[in-house]
Amino acid sequence: MLIPGCRPGGEYDALCPDQNYVLFGKNSGQDSGELRAVRGRVLDSMKVAVALAWTLTAVISQAAGPVLVIIGPPASGKSTQSATLSNELGIPVISADELIAKNANAFEKTRNPAIHGTEPRVDAAMNRLVDEKLRSLDLSKGVILDGYPAAQIHSDHLKKVAQELGLRKPVIIHLKVPDDVVKKRLKAQQSSDVDQLLKDYHRELDFVRVYFPEADIHDVDATRKRGAIAKEIRRIVQSSGKS
Repeated sequence: MLIPGCRPGGEYDALCPDQNYVLFGKNSGQDSGELRAVRGRVLDSMKVAVALAWTLTAVISQAAGPVLVIIGPPASGKSTQSATLSNELGIPVISADELIAKNANAFEKTRNPAIHGTEPRVDAAMNRLVDEKLRSLDLSKGVILDGYPAAQIHSDHLKKVAQELGLRKPVIIHLKVPDDVVKKRLKAQQSSDVDQLLKDYHRELDFVRVYFPEADIHDVDATRKRGAIAKEIRRIVQSSGKS
């Protein structure tokens, strides 16, 4: 890197770190210990300034939009509302179910053969997949997380990545549907499977409340029509953008 004014014997030789000639050549004629110390401090200051500039650029470009976490019981319309919000506001969606479907091998590698029925949604492998997806997206309008985080290991990783990318604190959209209504909606499925899904949902909700105490959690009545639900979620998102 050449700095304007840098040339052999120039008056700005002190600020020319990459040149192959004597520092302060015009005025000193020799590279004393004191001058080497000055040159080192100049170099350190320049490195810090460049690093800070790159960091600020990354933060400014990534931090404009909210981080929306959509949670709710099965058959509450999480994927439907995520897609609607994405289409209306142009916010990209990261779906845990979609990542699992497209990356089945990633979960086979980390699965413990001694443990039967390991749930991929709470697998540590989700961290890498979400990380890669986040870094590949334009986050200027924010991002919608559907089904992630679902475990403490996810929460810890998300907080770390959020700091690196300059993301804002999450806004939690909780789609509320009573258990008995969920069972009616899923009456075609085996009751034992539905009961397990509800247990997973309540565990995830408790987890979010415990590990994201600083997050804005908004309860949305998801027993209403889709349009009314979408309208309320849109109002929450737009309000969060003003805070």
